[in-house]
Amino acid sequence: MNRRGRWLFGLSGVAVALACLDSPVLLPYPLFVASALFGWRPFDARSPNARPWLRLLVATLLATGVLETGAWAHNFVRDAAEPALFHPQLFADLLIAVGFYLGWWLTWRWRLRRDRYSLAEVFWITATYGVLIEQRGAIFLQGLATLPLGLALWAFVALSYGSTMALAYVWAGGSDAFAPLARASSPRDARPLVARLAKYLLPWLGLFIASVALIVLWNWPLEALDLLPPKRLPMRAHPFW
Repeated sequence: MNRRGRWLFGLSGVAVALACLDSPVLLPYPLFVASALFGWRPFDARSPNARPWLRLLVATLLATGVLETGAWAHNFVRDAAEPALFHPQLFADLLIAVGFYLGWWLTWRWRLRRDRYSLAEVFWITATYGVLIEQRGAIFLQGLATLPLGLALWAFVALSYGSTMALAYVWAGGSDAFAPLARASSPRDARPLVARLAKYLLPWLGLFIASVALIVLWNWPLEALDLLPPKRLPMRAHPFW
Protein backbone atom coordinates (compact mmCIF):
# COMPACT_ATOMS: atom_id res chain seq x y z
CA MET A 1 0.00 0.00 0.00
CA ASN A 2 1.45 3.37 -1.02
CA ARG A 3 1.62 6.39 1.26
CA ARG A 4 -1.61 7.90 -0.05
CA GLY A 5 -3.40 4.59 0.39
CA ARG A 6 -2.17 4.31 3.96
CA TRP A 7 -3.44 7.81 4.74
CA LEU A 8 -6.86 7.07 3.26
CA PHE A 9 -6.99 3.74 5.06
CA GLY A 10 -6.06 5.41 8.34
CA LEU A 11 -8.61 8.19 7.86
CA SER A 12 -11.31 5.60 7.20
CA GLY A 13 -10.44 4.03 10.54
CA VAL A 14 -10.73 7.39 12.31
CA ALA A 15 -14.08 8.10 10.63
CA VAL A 16 -15.50 4.72 11.61
CA ALA A 17 -14.13 5.09 15.15
CA LEU A 18 -16.19 8.27 15.48
CA ALA A 19 -19.21 6.44 14.06
CA CYS A 20 -18.74 3.82 16.80
CA LEU A 21 -20.02 6.36 19.32
CA ASP A 22 -23.47 5.72 17.84
CA SER A 23 -22.89 2.32 16.22
CA PRO A 24 -20.47 0.33 18.42
CA VAL A 25 -20.98 -2.78 16.29
CA LEU A 26 -18.42 -1.22 13.92
CA LEU A 27 -15.67 -1.28 16.57
CA PRO A 28 -13.69 -4.11 14.92
CA TYR A 29 -12.96 -1.88 11.92
CA PRO A 30 -10.87 0.84 13.62
CA LEU A 31 -9.06 -1.89 15.57
CA PHE A 32 -8.36 -3.67 12.29
CA VAL A 33 -7.08 -0.48 10.65
CA ALA A 34 -4.78 0.30 13.58
CA SER A 35 -3.50 -3.29 13.76
CA ALA A 36 -2.84 -3.46 10.02
CA LEU A 37 -1.14 -0.05 9.80
CA PHE A 38 1.05 -0.44 12.88
CA GLY A 39 1.75 -4.15 12.53
CA TRP A 40 0.10 -5.16 15.80
CA ARG A 41 0.37 -8.95 15.95
CA PRO A 42 0.02 -9.68 19.67
CA PHE A 43 -0.37 -13.44 19.40
CA ASP A 44 2.30 -13.82 16.74
CA ALA A 45 4.85 -11.88 18.81
CA ARG A 46 4.01 -13.21 22.27
CA SER A 47 3.52 -16.83 21.27
CA PRO A 48 6.12 -17.46 18.53
CA ASN A 49 6.28 -21.17 19.35
CA ALA A 50 2.51 -21.70 19.41
CA ARG A 51 0.91 -23.36 16.44
CA PRO A 52 -0.49 -20.81 13.96
CA TRP A 53 -3.91 -22.47 14.17
CA LEU A 54 -3.96 -22.04 17.95
CA ARG A 55 -3.02 -18.38 17.56
CA LEU A 56 -5.78 -18.01 14.99
CA LEU A 57 -8.27 -19.64 17.36
CA VAL A 58 -7.48 -17.25 20.23
CA ALA A 59 -7.42 -14.24 17.90
CA THR A 60 -10.74 -15.25 16.31
CA LEU A 61 -12.48 -15.67 19.65
CA LEU A 62 -11.22 -12.28 20.89
CA ALA A 63 -12.00 -10.41 17.66
CA THR A 64 -15.48 -11.91 17.43
CA GLY A 65 -15.94 -11.12 21.11
CA VAL A 66 -15.34 -7.47 20.21
CA LEU A 67 -17.90 -7.75 17.40
CA GLU A 68 -20.53 -9.44 19.54
CA THR A 69 -20.03 -7.02 22.44
CA GLY A 70 -20.34 -4.15 19.99
CA ALA A 71 -23.52 -5.66 18.56
CA TRP A 72 -24.93 -6.02 22.07
CA ALA A 73 -24.02 -2.39 22.88
CA HIS A 74 -25.59 -1.28 19.58
CA ASN A 75 -28.89 -2.83 20.67
CA PHE A 76 -28.48 -1.75 24.31
CA VAL A 77 -28.12 1.98 23.61
CA ARG A 78 -31.30 1.79 21.53
CA ASP A 79 -33.06 -0.38 24.14
CA ALA A 80 -34.14 -2.58 21.23
CA ALA A 81 -37.49 -4.26 21.72
CA GLU A 82 -36.36 -7.20 19.55
CA PRO A 83 -32.55 -7.23 19.71
CA ALA A 84 -30.75 -8.91 16.80
CA LEU A 85 -28.60 -11.04 19.12
CA PHE A 86 -28.25 -14.64 20.19
CA HIS A 87 -29.47 -13.54 23.63
CA PRO A 88 -30.41 -10.10 25.02
CA GLN A 89 -28.15 -10.50 28.10
CA LEU A 90 -24.49 -9.82 27.30
CA PHE A 91 -22.71 -12.73 29.00
CA ALA A 92 -25.26 -15.27 27.77
CA ASP A 93 -24.95 -13.80 24.27
CA LEU A 94 -21.16 -14.13 24.33
CA LEU A 95 -21.39 -17.71 25.60
CA ILE A 96 -23.78 -18.78 22.84
CA ALA A 97 -21.75 -16.91 20.22
CA VAL A 98 -18.65 -19.03 20.86
CA GLY A 99 -20.19 -21.92 18.94
CA PHE A 100 -21.10 -19.74 15.98
CA TYR A 101 -17.68 -18.14 15.68
CA LEU A 102 -15.83 -21.42 16.13
CA GLY A 103 -17.27 -22.13 12.70
CA TRP A 104 -15.34 -19.15 11.35
CA TRP A 105 -12.10 -20.42 12.83
CA LEU A 106 -12.66 -23.96 11.59
CA THR A 107 -13.42 -22.75 8.06
CA TRP A 108 -10.40 -20.48 7.82
CA ARG A 109 -8.17 -23.10 9.39
CA TRP A 110 -9.25 -25.44 6.60
CA ARG A 111 -8.89 -22.92 3.78
CA LEU A 112 -5.58 -21.42 4.91
CA ARG A 113 -4.08 -24.90 4.88
CA ARG A 114 -5.29 -25.39 1.32
CA ASP A 115 -4.70 -22.05 -0.33
CA ARG A 116 -3.11 -18.66 0.12
CA TYR A 117 -5.34 -15.72 1.00
CA SER A 118 -4.38 -12.09 1.23
CA LEU A 119 -5.69 -9.87 4.00
CA ALA A 120 -8.06 -8.23 1.52
CA GLU A 121 -9.43 -11.62 0.44
CA VAL A 122 -10.10 -12.68 4.04
CA PHE A 123 -11.90 -9.36 4.55
CA TRP A 124 -14.15 -9.48 1.49
CA ILE A 125 -15.02 -13.16 1.68
CA THR A 126 -16.15 -12.82 5.30
CA ALA A 127 -17.83 -9.48 4.55
CA THR A 128 -20.02 -10.84 1.76
CA TYR A 129 -20.86 -13.91 3.83
CA GLY A 130 -21.99 -11.57 6.61
CA VAL A 131 -24.32 -9.65 4.30
CA LEU A 132 -25.94 -12.91 3.20
CA ILE A 133 -26.33 -14.47 6.65
CA GLU A 134 -27.09 -11.50 8.92
CA GLN A 135 -30.49 -11.88 10.54
CA ARG A 136 -30.99 -15.09 8.55
CA GLY A 137 -30.85 -13.31 5.22
CA ALA A 138 -33.23 -10.48 6.16
CA ILE A 139 -30.53 -7.82 5.73
CA PHE A 140 -29.69 -9.02 2.21
CA LEU A 141 -33.36 -9.04 1.19
CA GLN A 142 -34.00 -5.66 2.79
CA GLY A 143 -31.05 -4.16 0.96
CA LEU A 144 -32.21 -5.73 -2.30
CA ALA A 145 -35.69 -4.27 -1.87
CA THR A 146 -34.38 -0.75 -1.21
CA LEU A 147 -31.64 -0.43 -3.84
CA PRO A 148 -29.69 1.76 -4.34
CA LEU A 149 -30.05 2.89 -0.69
CA GLY A 150 -29.77 -0.74 0.34
CA LEU A 151 -26.09 -0.65 -0.63
CA ALA A 152 -25.41 1.44 2.47
CA LEU A 153 -27.03 -1.21 4.66
CA TRP A 154 -24.95 -3.93 3.02
CA ALA A 155 -21.77 -1.86 3.44
CA PHE A 156 -22.51 -1.37 7.15
CA VAL A 157 -22.85 -5.12 7.74
CA ALA A 158 -19.94 -5.98 5.44
CA LEU A 159 -17.66 -3.59 7.31
CA SER A 160 -18.39 -5.17 10.69
CA TYR A 161 -18.09 -8.79 9.53
CA GLY A 162 -15.14 -8.38 7.19
CA SER A 163 -13.03 -6.34 9.60
CA THR A 164 -13.62 -8.84 12.41
CA MET A 165 -12.06 -11.81 10.62
CA ALA A 166 -9.39 -9.59 9.07
CA LEU A 167 -8.53 -8.35 12.56
CA ALA A 168 -8.15 -11.92 13.81
CA TYR A 169 -5.98 -12.76 10.78
CA VAL A 170 -3.66 -9.81 11.47
CA TRP A 171 -3.43 -10.57 15.19
CA ALA A 172 -2.51 -14.20 14.46
CA GLY A 173 0.31 -13.25 12.11
CA GLY A 174 -1.35 -12.55 8.77
CA SER A 175 -0.27 -13.88 5.42
CA ASP A 176 3.38 -13.93 6.53
CA ALA A 177 2.49 -16.64 9.05
CA PHE A 178 -0.05 -18.61 7.04
CA ALA A 179 1.00 -18.40 3.38
CA PRO A 180 4.06 -20.69 3.88
CA LEU A 181 1.78 -23.32 5.46
CA ALA A 182 -0.64 -23.48 2.54
CA ARG A 183 -0.45 -26.21 -0.02
CA ALA A 184 1.73 -25.07 -2.93
CA SER A 185 -0.42 -23.79 -5.75
CA SER A 186 -0.01 -22.46 -9.25
CA PRO A 187 -0.13 -18.75 -9.93
CA ARG A 188 -3.71 -17.55 -9.97
CA ASP A 189 -3.80 -16.82 -13.70
CA ALA A 190 -2.48 -20.31 -14.49
CA ARG A 191 -5.23 -22.13 -12.62
CA PRO A 192 -8.31 -23.60 -14.25
CA LEU A 193 -11.40 -21.43 -13.87
CA VAL A 194 -13.00 -23.99 -11.53
CA ALA A 195 -10.02 -23.82 -9.17
CA ARG A 196 -10.09 -20.02 -9.16
CA LEU A 197 -13.80 -19.99 -8.34
CA ALA A 198 -13.38 -22.67 -5.67
CA LYS A 199 -10.88 -20.51 -3.81
CA TYR A 200 -13.66 -18.03 -3.05
CA LEU A 201 -16.77 -20.20 -3.06
CA LEU A 202 -15.45 -22.88 -0.69
CA PRO A 203 -14.87 -20.45 2.21
CA TRP A 204 -18.42 -19.16 1.76
CA LEU A 205 -19.79 -22.68 1.84
CA GLY A 206 -17.63 -23.57 4.84
CA LEU A 207 -18.65 -20.48 6.78
CA PHE A 208 -22.35 -21.16 6.22
CA ILE A 209 -22.20 -24.84 7.13
CA ALA A 210 -19.68 -24.69 9.99
CA SER A 211 -21.19 -21.71 11.79
CA VAL A 212 -24.72 -23.14 11.70
CA ALA A 213 -23.66 -26.68 12.59
CA LEU A 214 -21.36 -25.67 15.43
CA ILE A 215 -23.77 -23.27 17.09
CA VAL A 216 -26.38 -26.06 17.14
CA LEU A 217 -23.87 -28.52 18.64
CA TRP A 218 -22.56 -25.92 21.10
CA ASN A 219 -26.00 -24.73 22.16
CA TRP A 220 -27.43 -28.20 22.73
CA PRO A 221 -25.57 -28.93 26.03
CA LEU A 222 -26.05 -25.32 27.18
CA GLU A 223 -29.81 -25.73 26.90
CA ALA A 224 -29.89 -29.36 28.05
CA LEU A 225 -28.02 -28.48 31.25
CA ASP A 226 -30.04 -25.29 31.71
CA LEU A 227 -26.89 -23.15 31.74
CA LEU A 228 -28.51 -20.12 30.12
CA PRO A 229 -30.76 -17.56 31.79
CA PRO A 230 -34.19 -16.85 30.31
CA LYS A 231 -34.34 -14.02 27.79
CA ARG A 232 -35.42 -10.90 29.63
CA LEU A 233 -36.48 -7.53 28.29
CA PRO A 234 -36.08 -4.61 28.34
CA MET A 235 -32.32 -4.90 27.93
CA ARG A 236 -31.57 -1.88 30.09
CA ALA A 237 -33.30 -3.47 33.04
CA HIS A 238 -31.44 -6.78 32.60
CA PRO A 239 -28.15 -6.01 30.85
CA PHE A 240 -25.73 -8.83 31.64
CA TRP A 241 -27.32 -12.16 32.73
